[in-house]
Amino acid sequence: MALVTVVRDNLLSGANLQKLEVGAQVSVSGDVAMRWAAAGLVEIISDDDKTLKVATPGDDAAEQQDESATKSKKAK
Repeated sequence: MALVTVVRDNLLSGANLQKLEVGAQVSVSGDVAMRWAAAGLVEIISDDDKTLKVATPGDDAAEQQDESATKSKKAK
């Protein structure tokens, strides 16, 4: 996702073609930001390639979760 600032008043965005005001900051995908910047419609403030990282617990973490679940059931 990239954060951009609108610099032209003829930029329409979204499924309903909503007009974006000059000076508005919008978060869009990196590809869209690059196309809009090439057309001179926006200035890119930040272009962060955010990726989703999934952590999977190892055997030790799974055992600890099982032990804590057992202890919480006994406490009830």
